[in-house]
Amino acid sequence: MIYLKKICFVVLLIITLIGCTEVYIPEVNNDTQALIVEGLITDGAGPFTIKLSMAKPLSFDSVGAAESVLDAKLVIMDNEDRVFILDEAGSGNYSTPTNFKPQIGNSYKLHIETTDGSIYESKVEKLLPPQSLDSIRGFYTTNNYLNANNELLNATGADICVDLFKSLSATASVPSCRFVSNVTVQYQYRITGTDEFNNPTNDWFWFYFGWDTFNLNGTENITDEKVASPNPVKQNHSIGFMPLTPANYGFSIPYESLIVYYLRVNQYTMNSDSYRFYKDANTQLSANGKIFDPIASQLYGNMKCVNNSSKIVLGLFEVSSVKLHAFILRGSSYDQTVSVYKAPIVDVPSAMFNVYKIWAGIPSGKPQNDPYYTPIPFPGWWYHN
Repeated sequence: MIYLKKICFVVLLIITLIGCTEVYIPEVNNDTQALIVEGLITDGAGPFTIKLSMAKPLSFDSVGAAESVLDAKLVIMDNEDRVFILDEAGSGNYSTPTNFKPQIGNSYKLHIETTDGSIYESKVEKLLPPQSLDSIRGFYTTNNYLNANNELLNATGADICVDLFKSLSATASVPSCRFVSNVTVQYQYRITGTDEFNNPTNDWFWFYFGWDTFNLNGTENITDEKVASPNPVKQNHSIGFMPLTPANYGFSIPYESLIVYYLRVNQYTMNSDSYRFYKDANTQLSANGKIFDPIASQLYGNMKCVNNSSKIVLGLFEVSSVKLHAFILRGSSYDQTVSVYKAPIVDVPSAMFNVYKIWAGIPSGKPQNDPYYTPIPFPGWWYHN
């Protein structure tokens, strides 16, 4: 009976609180448009592209629609009073000129003028010295992975971890790094041919090879908050999980196929504005419906409208130095280890899947006028040598 009385008291208290609470409905301007700026310049090879689009208001019929911003005037200015005019490349893209080569230690500002007379500018952003990896390793593990069919499954693979900032002095401020990584999965195998009685034969076989490239991260991979520390070294920072099973990438190939996992890592050293932008983005993406989760909001960057403060501008003009890395990975389910080997950096073409027929084990042994024989050599980058 006492327990029942307590329950009734709690219910009455909740009803009272609800009755005394006035629901607040914030005013939202459904007709607001926003310029979106997407741009990155580095100390690497150009040209670089700045993309402009205009987010449609909430009242627009198509959810999430945005249209390209055309005929805008874009220039980048540096701290040495040089001005670089960008060329319009179509679809809202604007490219830097060939003489634009960002220098470490210099500062840059983006200036935009749109056809409606609006003028936008970024903050002055400094190009910081690039950092690099001290070491890299892979830990054999299982993790959730969104496969090629958009199914979240438990996969066996490698957690790729790096050590950073070993060369920094004990009193140095810890830099902020961002990692963009992808893996190219290469495969090759052969299937023995058959004779006229459908029996296996050594006279010929089908040879298959192909590749496809997959991103490693769903959110922005950044290092921890930049702080002054007596020990700036960061150990075992994970740059992503990589499955070591071809089926997770959507490949249906024989078990005995030769598989090569080619990992490429772009390591960006960011300034404070870029770090704050990506941290805020990750904070919003990490919300999972709990009461104290961050509220999704417009993700402001380092741009503003200088002649009309009421205009909204989103996105980021990022100025970051970059280091490129490439590795070959091999995993062993037998002893649950992952080996990582440094590899040359190559440009991997778009996905391709090829098959051709080889007679007597060599192309020259093919019969004349065989319609199934298609000599397709491996691309030069295949073995990364």
